[in-house]
Amino acid sequence: MIEKHFVVRDVPGQCHGSTLCQVSGSFVVAWFQGEHEGAADSRIWLSVRAGGEWTAPRVVSGDLAPCWNPVLHRQESGALRLFFKVGETISAWRTFHATSVDAGRTWSTPCPLAPDPPGGRGPVRTPPVRLPSGRLLAGASTETWAGTPRWDCFVDISDDDGRSWRRTDDIAIDHDTFPGAGIIQPALWRAGTGQIRLLARSTAGRLVSSRGDDDGETWSAGVLSDVPNNNSGISLCTRDGTVYLAHNPTSGDWASRAPLLISSSTDDGTTWEPWVTLEESRDHAGDETYQPADAGVTTTGANEFSYPCLVRTRGGLAVTYTWQRRRIALALLTPSNRSNR
Repeated sequence: MIEKHFVVRDVPGQCHGSTLCQVSGSFVVAWFQGEHEGAADSRIWLSVRAGGEWTAPRVVSGDLAPCWNPVLHRQESGALRLFFKVGETISAWRTFHATSVDAGRTWSTPCPLAPDPPGGRGPVRTPPVRLPSGRLLAGASTETWAGTPRWDCFVDISDDDGRSWRRTDDIAIDHDTFPGAGIIQPALWRAGTGQIRLLARSTAGRLVSSRGDDDGETWSAGVLSDVPNNNSGISLCTRDGTVYLAHNPTSGDWASRAPLLISSSTDDGTTWEPWVTLEESRDHAGDETYQPADAGVTTTGANEFSYPCLVRTRGGLAVTYTWQRRRIALALLTPSNRSNR
């Protein structure tokens, strides 16, 4: 059984980059919304679902703009942290954060996360992973677009529940031979052996994998996996020994963002099988185009089902995603689901 909802529908302009957290039985969902990606009116919006109803969406990023890629994280204290990017261009991003102590209903004034030079710090696209020690590991990345674009990813480490962060070295790839700009937006999980693993979005048509053996301090060089990637965001989580990956199973640099499915792995990411198809490709797939730039991707959103945020919940799994840039969808799933391919 898949239970689907629309958190918000038919917005003015476009919406994208959702994030999800379950707090005290309620779902909190945030996304960025404006005339288009990177527009001057792009803000972080948020809604809370309690008692079966969504609260009216509201801006939680204040006057900061343009805003991008929010990430929600529940602290051990029960407070919610919201991380998001602010900048007129992707290469000039700075990460801001805010806190809610009432399950997302009110928020503190956002402030910069780190005084470092521009770049993605803290959780860039997906929620951080908490280790048994309490340490948080967040997938992070930087993008430069001037001249020949170059993308690199790393892991940000927090030992104080997300209040401060220190970054690892970039995950090594050979930029002289790697197709396209590189890798960004890694999604992490803790394997059954205790090893930390990640998969990163790439411009090479497949996800890139890396491993860490020392609680995320150092990472192996990135290698191409067998999992197709369309140079779009992914998300993953674990439940009962299974790793679940939400992604578009298409291959290529800026390739199609449909269909959208969840794959599963029972061998810590060595092999993957389709589990649940969330969205199929639509009839107007021929209208699907993406024009990437430092100021944001230009697209109509046609046939786009993308940027999932997949989390474990009390009853199973939940995932939010972009629905053709006009809506934010939420799907609730249970581990008894099987692929409907």
